[in-house]
Amino acid sequence: MARSLALMSDALHLFADIGALGLGWIIAHFLQKPPTLKFSYGYKRIEAVGALASVFILWAFCLVLIYNAIFRFTHPEVVRGGIVFIIALVGLIANFSMMKILHPTHQDNLNMRAAYLHLLGDLIGSVGVLLSGALILLTGWNLIDPIISILFALGILYTSVKIVGHAMSVLMESTPPGIDTITVHESLKNLPGVEEVHDLHIWSLSSTHHALSVHLVAKESPAILNAVHKLIEQRFGIRHMTIQIENHDHFEPKYCYDCQKDS
Repeated sequence: MARSLALMSDALHLFADIGALGLGWIIAHFLQKPPTLKFSYGYKRIEAVGALASVFILWAFCLVLIYNAIFRFTHPEVVRGGIVFIIALVGLIANFSMMKILHPTHQDNLNMRAAYLHLLGDLIGSVGVLLSGALILLTGWNLIDPIISILFALGILYTSVKIVGHAMSVLMESTPPGIDTITVHESLKNLPGVEEVHDLHIWSLSSTHHALSVHLVAKESPAILNAVHKLIEQRFGIRHMTIQIENHDHFEPKYCYDCQKDS
């Protein structure tokens, strides 16, 4: 009725959000499932997969939106600003209410962060559509409609890149943000009784669960093992760890990933 690309794009975005939030609900359900013999770490990494899927839905939407907005520059439409303004105002109120509900949990994991990002994009979109409706109503300048649509799409692309990077970091088993491998290595090496540290690996199971494995050349004793556990958990916040204590007489290089790599 309004013949507004910005309003249609906002509606399509909300439709995509239904799927994204539904996906988020399914992922949240899987995150509660316990580990199995096949999935010994549980289903924690599904949040990274879900976040990527959610962002890719957004990106596909943005590409379609930009294409249609460019088309509008050469084939302008007469937009009914009053209808745009009223509907965008209703959308703004709805998006603000949903964001308020999700705000306490949006930092818990990638899945909730992606869902919150969708709502933030909706909120920004509603503000943009609201402004375009007001300008069209007051000035009759119809080109503001595709301009707002393009700015809306570019804003979504910019804000979603960080989530993609974080999700890929989890899937590629890179060192979690905020944990420096060299610092961990030196801290372990400085423990009394530890002679050498090698095969140190730190990775993420999800955005909130990290794991560590390491080989230590030292005298085997419960005191060293307890000291390592205490250091890793209290200083670096890692609770899931595998510590292998070796001595020079029984060291087998073939069981050491770093030693094989160096050879």
